[in-house]
Amino acid sequence: MKTHASTRPGTKTNFIAALAAAAAIVSGSHAAVAAGASPGVVLPAMDAAHGKAVFAAKGCVVCHSINGIGGEDAAPLDAADMDPAGNPFVFFSRMLAGMKPMLDMQEDELGHLVELDATELGDLVAFIHDSAAQKSFSRDDIPADVQKLMERD
Repeated sequence: MKTHASTRPGTKTNFIAALAAAAAIVSGSHAAVAAGASPGVVLPAMDAAHGKAVFAAKGCVVCHSINGIGGEDAAPLDAADMDPAGNPFVFFSRMLAGMKPMLDMQEDELGHLVELDATELGDLVAFIHDSAAQKSFSRDDIPADVQKLMERD
């Protein structure tokens, strides 16, 4: 049985820490107070255009597809199929529920675990929930090294 990096100490921590950081209380000039939230709860500004680049460059596209472009090993992430409100906490909870298989697939398909910081994760969520940003997504957005990984299958 192959040992996955996700079972070694400290390897899945980066991905989980980014997920937790993105869902946690943040502060700074790029943050906005969440409507109806208690004082001190803020959400970072999220950039769907940067999220599109993250989706392609980090290799999410190897397993997930958008507009039929990408892998079929994991759920498609078309905005049309997402919850209309785009609550990032719902998205994060779904990611956590699928964490073990996702980490295993990252190791198998990419050869490493994806590392995302809180900004990248927020931007990725924005892209996944933005139909307009997704309309422009094409194979041309996928770096050559990631395209090679997609062609292995």
